[in-house]
Amino acid sequence: MMKNIDFKVLLVYPNPRKMSLVPGSLALFSALLKNEGVKVDIFDASLYKQKDFEDPDEYLEKNLTVKPFLKKYSKKVKFESVNPFEAFCQKVQSFEPDLLAVTCVESTFAYAISLLKSIQNKRILTILGGVFASFSPEYALSYNEIDIVCIGDGERALVELVNKLRNDQDYSNISNLYIKKNGDIIKNKIGSLTSLDDLPIGDFEIFNEKRFYRAMAGKIYKMVPVETHRGCLNNCAFCNSPLQNKMYKKETGQQYFRAKSISNVYEEIKYFVENFQAEYIFFWADNFFAYPVKVIEEFCEMYSEFKLPFFCQSYPVNINEKKLQLLYKVGLKRLSVGIEHGNETFRKKVINRNYKNETVIKNLALVNRYDIELSVNNIIGFPDETPDLVMDTIELNRAVNPHTASCSVFSPFRGTYLRELCIKKGYLKDKNALSESNDVASILEMPQFKKDQIEGKRRTFEFYIRFPKKRWKEIALAENISPEGNKIWKKLSKEYTETYV
Repeated sequence: MMKNIDFKVLLVYPNPRKMSLVPGSLALFSALLKNEGVKVDIFDASLYKQKDFEDPDEYLEKNLTVKPFLKKYSKKVKFESVNPFEAFCQKVQSFEPDLLAVTCVESTFAYAISLLKSIQNKRILTILGGVFASFSPEYALSYNEIDIVCIGDGERALVELVNKLRNDQDYSNISNLYIKKNGDIIKNKIGSLTSLDDLPIGDFEIFNEKRFYRAMAGKIYKMVPVETHRGCLNNCAFCNSPLQNKMYKKETGQQYFRAKSISNVYEEIKYFVENFQAEYIFFWADNFFAYPVKVIEEFCEMYSEFKLPFFCQSYPVNINEKKLQLLYKVGLKRLSVGIEHGNETFRKKVINRNYKNETVIKNLALVNRYDIELSVNNIIGFPDETPDLVMDTIELNRAVNPHTASCSVFSPFRGTYLRELCIKKGYLKDKNALSESNDVASILEMPQFKKDQIEGKRRTFEFYIRFPKKRWKEIALAENISPEGNKIWKKLSKEYTETYV
């Protein structure tokens, strides 16, 4: 049968603006589909101002989580003046796609649905992918706007789906897909994993150039993402990686976590340098330091050709001086490390992270020996946490003394052990509730740590880390979500900005 050469796929990224990188998954999908002769376009909602969603960038800057950058950033990245819903309708009308391929996270699922509802007069087959879809496929399919859900990795499944659609063939038995048909859901098993080295370099030209500009420590760079690893070997209870690992092990016998060869990483960096004049590399991996020393040495020999500043992430126990020395010499500028919580017992029993604070302090002290900006990540508002336990996290941050320290609010995301714990304990009243981004308020109802208390600790987190302890009584007053508390918070914010930013 002759292929439909005019088959068109519109990739849909329903993200409110955030200081995020371009999504590499969509670049991969575009490259794979174009290699098959499919016409591809994208609707990137992050380019548009969305009045119904608080701007995460404004929220982070206002609450001292990041250094001020918006004035500089806004000059580089101006919002499109058109309403996003109007823009989406116009894109669909002009491109006339045969398939909508939507990727989202749990906190943007409602936005995705609202976009799709805006074109309900045009019935277009729609597939949803991403982590949220993988762990809530039936919930997603309960919406009329969603026809197909992809579980796990989507590269192979999407290409197979499109080829069957364009040839008018039955697509009901494609691995990794849940398909809604005649009121029933066809649940296909997960297929074998694809090696990262078998995937092409993504089609990043599909994105608007302004999407490559990102702030780092208050400065604006043209930054590009390079995937080096996919998945994670750790078993943190707030993350969905453990269930993802378990799911693939059970269905395929394979380990989901895998790394890309250094030779392929080289080709991707070269592509970005030659085609995008990249100024800063963001290595996309939950734990870049999972590479053994020999591979780090190979990486550094390769990367010495570029020596661009780069950012990567690590787990506290994987950091050692040998790796730091090697990476610093070739451009490691910023390292992000997840501390998450400062109480050893709570961290082990609730979060499933088993290591000593002594190890964290010792390993991160190594980072401070070099001219590397250390950023640490923290979470508050865990189930069964108390205000006093938050102070243990603050104490650990004070001992580490990072350049920046983020304070996120725990979100009970689907596919995590802690979501089930929250439901069991009655902290999450609505079992179907969609978790918000961890940049906003808690959705848990906990008697020992109420929402206003969580917000109070979060908004004063940086004060507690930076100001002397003799100021702590004053800072505690700024925790109160009240006119008087807000007045004290504003005063401290001004002092903090003048002194520490």
